[in-house]
Amino acid sequence: MIKIKRVFIENVGIYRLREFIFEHPCCIIFDKNEAGKSLLANSMLEALYPLKGSHLLHNGTIKIEIESENDFYQIIRNYDGYKIFKNGNPVKIETKNKGRIIRKLPGEIIFNLSREIFINTSFLTQKAGINTKELYSITSFLERAIDTGFQDTSASVALAKIKEALHESIHTGILFPFATKGKLDTAIKIWREEIAKYEKEKSYFKNLTDLQAELIENYAEKMHELEKINNKLIEIDSNYAKWKIHRDNFYRKEIEKLEKRNQELKEFKKFVDFYRDFENLKSEEQQFIILYENEMQALLQSLKSKQQRHSEIKNLSKKIYFLVLIIALLSIIGGLTNKIFYSGIALCIPLLFYQLKLYSENKKLNNEIKELQLKTQRLSENIDQLISKFFINDRQEFFNVFKKMNMHRKEIKEFIENAKKIEEFKKNLLSNEEINFYESRILTDGEINYEDIEKYEQKKEELLRAKEDLKDKIHQLQRDYEKIIQYRKEIEEIDEKIETLAKRLETLERFKKALQKSFEVIENITKKHHAVWAEKLNISASELLSKITGKTVNISFNKDLSFNIKVPEIEYALSEKEIESKLSGGMVEQIYLTVRVILAQALSNNIKIPLILDEPFAHSDDERFVKGMKYLIQDIAKSNQVIILSCHQNRLNLLKELEGDFKLISVSTEA
Repeated sequence: MIKIKRVFIENVGIYRLREFIFEHPCCIIFDKNEAGKSLLANSMLEALYPLKGSHLLHNGTIKIEIESENDFYQIIRNYDGYKIFKNGNPVKIETKNKGRIIRKLPGEIIFNLSREIFINTSFLTQKAGINTKELYSITSFLERAIDTGFQDTSASVALAKIKEALHESIHTGILFPFATKGKLDTAIKIWREEIAKYEKEKSYFKNLTDLQAELIENYAEKMHELEKINNKLIEIDSNYAKWKIHRDNFYRKEIEKLEKRNQELKEFKKFVDFYRDFENLKSEEQQFIILYENEMQALLQSLKSKQQRHSEIKNLSKKIYFLVLIIALLSIIGGLTNKIFYSGIALCIPLLFYQLKLYSENKKLNNEIKELQLKTQRLSENIDQLISKFFINDRQEFFNVFKKMNMHRKEIKEFIENAKKIEEFKKNLLSNEEINFYESRILTDGEINYEDIEKYEQKKEELLRAKEDLKDKIHQLQRDYEKIIQYRKEIEEIDEKIETLAKRLETLERFKKALQKSFEVIENITKKHHAVWAEKLNISASELLSKITGKTVNISFNKDLSFNIKVPEIEYALSEKEIESKLSGGMVEQIYLTVRVILAQALSNNIKIPLILDEPFAHSDDERFVKGMKYLIQDIAKSNQVIILSCHQNRLNLLKELEGDFKLISVSTEA
């Protein structure tokens, strides 16, 4: 008997940390939280038969300890995968068979059962039926029958030979272009479709190769066009090189002529900087310098004239003053005679008026003199400010240089322009390397075509662009030609493939005929021994079902593991599809449980594996519930470990008379 001894769950669902220990052959787990007991069942299934795409959290862990007669197993299931230990040593879960990696699940290693068989026999979830299609096809059913000793030696040998031939033919890739156990008719169809596809490809490539002559003609035309463009490029490059050499010679002659002229004008070189500084002034500043001497001279003459008049008036005023003073004294002295006094007074009055007039004129002259002096001062300041922009500081020297510069302005300007032209020409002169380069590009004789020179860059760019376009087209034609060569090779390869496929198709069709004969042998073996197989299952299942239900119930298995039920209250036998609609829920549960137990015993090679049952007999009445549970606890638990999960306390109270025959494990609400 194989027993699950311990289940440890950490960070899975509502369980943060939970341990279950199963010491008794029959344990009933009670958890009033339905989600909790379902989580326990699913956790055991997840550890025994993990699915791809784990629902476990990163820190979730399920550990199961299982004990058999001679060995002790440990299963550790977490987010990353699973590990199996046998007697403390790691178990290899991956094997390589003829190039294929086969990964075994813990349940397959320990129970020697696939997940489908385990779910449909030993693992019962609430309201679960049985999917017999998942269990075995007729061939797998026969294999199981032979391995468990239901068939004789001749049948076993015949089937083993057929299996070996099938495996070698299918999985070594000799006959099938795919790693599957598809039907032979499908395989033959695929081969024929492959041949048709290759024939279609061959026709396609043949049409493409027919374009070879046209492609070669196009290639020759494009190469001729490319040659014409290259010749035109050589022509315009040669013309351009001649023009560059001609222009260089012209520049050298011009430089020589201008340098000779500047040698003649070298005496004016010293005025160049002064001329440039003068030309850099604003026009009003230039005009100010030009007019300065005349304007200053006019101001000085006017100032001198007014100062002279001022001096004359001053001297005349003094004379009149002394004259009036003398006349006044004489009038006072001669005042003894009225005639003399009044004559003196009469003479003084005009003189005084004239003196006042002179005083007014003098005052006006003073203002004018001050204004002229101010203008003169401003002119001097302005001219000094302008002179400071030149390399000459002395005013007199400045105007001497200015007069000479102004006198020879034409020669100085010519000297500067000549120097500028010389500099520009020298910038455009060719180096010796450039001269050698352009001379090497002159490949044609004749005059320079100045029209080509004017549009040289544009024409060359157009020709180069046309050349690149042509080169692209030529490269494409070359690629197309290479493709045609490749197409011819592919046609040869396709012919070889078609020949190979035709041979393999012929072999496959012969194999189909041989296989049909093999299946006839299998069918004969099946028909011969099916009665023994069916009788053993039918008798065991009928006895068990009658014991659970308390009725005479007959069950009959078919060769594909489907079954029929005959109950007393219905005249005809019910097929598997009719059971749920014709019988009560409790009866259906009892039938399915019976079928599971019988198939578990038959398909497990008599290995006594645990039965994990979630709410068995949930839809049965109390009487059937007690009968069914009594059978599980007192009979089944003697040969197989039974783990029952329930959330119904009132139902468990009906089992008080069986308390010594099972262990009740009550789960608290704390996770």
